[in-house]
Amino acid sequence: MKSAFSFLLIVTLCVLSCTAQDVHTDLSLKYMVRKPASETAAPPLIVLMHGYGSDEKDLFSLSTYLPGKFLIVSARAPYPLPGGGNQWFERSRQTKKYDAVKEQMENSRMLVLKFISEIHERYHTSSTEVYVMGFSQGAIMSYATGLTAPEKIKGIGVLSGILPSYIRPRISENHSINALRIFVAHGTQDPVLPYDDGKEAVTYLESKGLKPEMHSYPGMPHTISREVINDLNKWLLSNK
Repeated sequence: MKSAFSFLLIVTLCVLSCTAQDVHTDLSLKYMVRKPASETAAPPLIVLMHGYGSDEKDLFSLSTYLPGKFLIVSARAPYPLPGGGNQWFERSRQTKKYDAVKEQMENSRMLVLKFISEIHERYHTSSTEVYVMGFSQGAIMSYATGLTAPEKIKGIGVLSGILPSYIRPRISENHSINALRIFVAHGTQDPVLPYDDGKEAVTYLESKGLKPEMHSYPGMPHTISREVINDLNKWLLSNK
């Protein structure tokens, strides 16, 4: 789940731009930040979460293509891997389905919520326009964060992710869950987190009265394509 991008331009830009950016260590999670194109009071916030085995630099390159009005923070997962890279949680081996070690997922979920509060204080971002978005394991964390704390999150972007069993009974019953915006993108040929599992998550959320916007990409494997980014931007700017 390390590779997030399917077009060379973004990878090239990451090499050029990420090396020039500082990794910040002043908050609960290490991170990189892209400030809004124009300085404004209380800008909307996007928190990006990378996939298994990667780090904050991976999705930071995505910030080049996201709307300029947002302050964008790309966070590093808290659990380092022996061979390099990081993870938000270890995969549970109790079932054949992809699931998480509950204690680690819960710790990461609480860390992300604390991190968002710290960002508000550090960068004076809007507390009512917060989006959490991720790829693969980071997409799972977007579900975990937004669905359990919708009073703090306006929208979640799920890029090639699934909804783990641990989160399902913990979906918030707060009335604000009904206003939660959900964007889901998944390739039909995903060999890592199968398309059918991503689609089943959407069906489950719909059964709970939520209205996720799902985009399917025929033939796309476990990656983020330019088409995904285009659709994501339209969703971010539509504000429906």
